[in-house]
Amino acid sequence: MSNNAYTHDAYETIHKSGNVSYVSHTTPNSVKTECEIPAPVKYVVPIIFIPGIMGSNLKDKNDKEVWYPGLSTLLAYRRRDARQRQIDLNPETTTVGYDGDLKLNKKQLPYITEEIARARGWGSVITIGYAKVLIYLENQLNNPFKKLSEHQQEQFNGTAEWEKIVDAGNKETQDILKNWSSTKAVELLNLEQHEELADYAFPVFACGYNWLDSNMNSADKIADRLNNEVMAQVKKEYPTAKFKKFIIVTHSMGGLVARALIQNDKVKDKIAGVVHGVMPASGAPAVYQRLTVGWDGWKASTGIINKFKAWLTAPMFGDTSERLTAVLASAPGGLELLPFANYSNAIDFPKNPKAWLILKANTPTGEITASLPQTADPYTEIYQRKDSWWAMINADFIDPAGLVAKKIDQDGYDSIFDIYVKNIEAVRKLHDHIKDSYHSNTYAHYGADTEHQSFGQVVWRCQEVLNISSEQELIELMGLYGKKNLIELPDIVKERKTTRSENTDKQADDSTGQEDDTNVTVQGSKAHNLNGNAYKKDGVREILLDEKSRISKTNKATFCLDIKPTSRGDGTVSYQSGQDVRANTRTPKATFMINGYEHSGSYDHEDVQLNTIYCIANIVDIMKKSAQDCK
Repeated sequence: MSNNAYTHDAYETIHKSGNVSYVSHTTPNSVKTECEIPAPVKYVVPIIFIPGIMGSNLKDKNDKEVWYPGLSTLLAYRRRDARQRQIDLNPETTTVGYDGDLKLNKKQLPYITEEIARARGWGSVITIGYAKVLIYLENQLNNPFKKLSEHQQEQFNGTAEWEKIVDAGNKETQDILKNWSSTKAVELLNLEQHEELADYAFPVFACGYNWLDSNMNSADKIADRLNNEVMAQVKKEYPTAKFKKFIIVTHSMGGLVARALIQNDKVKDKIAGVVHGVMPASGAPAVYQRLTVGWDGWKASTGIINKFKAWLTAPMFGDTSERLTAVLASAPGGLELLPFANYSNAIDFPKNPKAWLILKANTPTGEITASLPQTADPYTEIYQRKDSWWAMINADFIDPAGLVAKKIDQDGYDSIFDIYVKNIEAVRKLHDHIKDSYHSNTYAHYGADTEHQSFGQVVWRCQEVLNISSEQELIELMGLYGKKNLIELPDIVKERKTTRSENTDKQADDSTGQEDDTNVTVQGSKAHNLNGNAYKKDGVREILLDEKSRISKTNKATFCLDIKPTSRGDGTVSYQSGQDVRANTRTPKATFMINGYEHSGSYDHEDVQLNTIYCIANIVDIMKKSAQDCK
């Protein structure tokens, strides 16, 4: 194009047949006019963004907005007590809300109207942490080249962003690659890989989901959405292009959803690859921490601004154990973030590589350290225990609104805690289903930052010196030496009467529907131990000890939970969990350890954004070569 010509955009018309035509302005011969029209794309590869926990908007059955985080709802959500939180954030009465706030960029993406953004699900995810990456991916993937007027022969004609990762790169490239910290040498994209992007359209969709529900159920609902709403919108926007496959991009818990999604028969053959971001790949001890002390992110945050933001929003998430337990104890999705059975802590705790729950106490002869889990079953050993002083769940906090109690008789359970135990079984099922599930074309990044430490392990420390000599005594301290809270109740014994012709009587009873007669006798009284839990306040457990045991001088043992995390990470997910995708049995295409951000805002970071389009371009190239091999 010449520099002196008048340029304008063409008018696009999509006909009923699906064909597309363009009409240019008419101008006098004396006016030099040039018009650019886009070459029609051959293929469509929808980019599906799946957010993390609390990243999707939720409504209840009455269309009430129960989770639409933002400045307008901050105060209201901060005021919700445990009872109201249980009512509002109930997985059985909530569904995804698609009408949330939008942030659009008319300068970069003039064609993304509010109508298109909503049709693509952008309103189903919160804008904080996600609006920027949706715009970035849409812009960079669909506009990888400079304008034609800026093209020059024998020079790279991609945009400045792509120039960093194509061919020889530019002056920023080496610093970027250093920040990516890959397990193997990073090969920049070649010119052909970049140029082949011109054949594709990459419409970016956001798939919010009910993060209170099981991730297995969420994956199934997303599979339905991909096959219906997403495909319908793709056909509407690109009527003449051929659909190839989906590429999934995940944040945090969205990675667990995706690992179930890639096994779903409805869509598993339609997924070209997955890019995981800051995924708690083998779970997060931070879930135990927060269930016992409340959402305390501000105590672990770095920098005054980040600490203030975390402090301000903590009550919205649930700043006490009571407020948080009221929601998560009945929410399989949140509980599924607990550490998996294959969580590995070999570097920080080589004595017991499975361990992430650490108990410490000083004795007259030195410190005793016990570690849990001791088996490959944290579900039974930790999550379902209520008779230990270090129990994760305070049963008194599960049902402040009485919603769970209604299910006891209805579903045949004995107690409220039994229904929570059922939820842990759902956790076990999901973990078993996805623990070794990674797409063959997997790329992933995670944080291992000393500036954003996370809970790779959770530590309880006893304030008193204890006269014990073994780890097992420390683990079972309350059961072994706790002061018994005894109550005398009548010892009632039921004895069935016997008859001379018992068989005949039994047949007669069976025919009449009557029960055998019984004798009821009271044989004195019987002592029952009504040991409660050791909860004293958030982050503190106190055991009243039997004086005869002489375990401590004060006849009590007080345990406090360490508030400061000690493992490298991103402020939420520790490196131990993030690096599961790098484990010896895994075969990802590439993994990257990228630092410099906090967990919730990872996709706002420039290195993460650039790495994501790099990974997507590689998946496209793999997909293209695979199609050629099949011919």
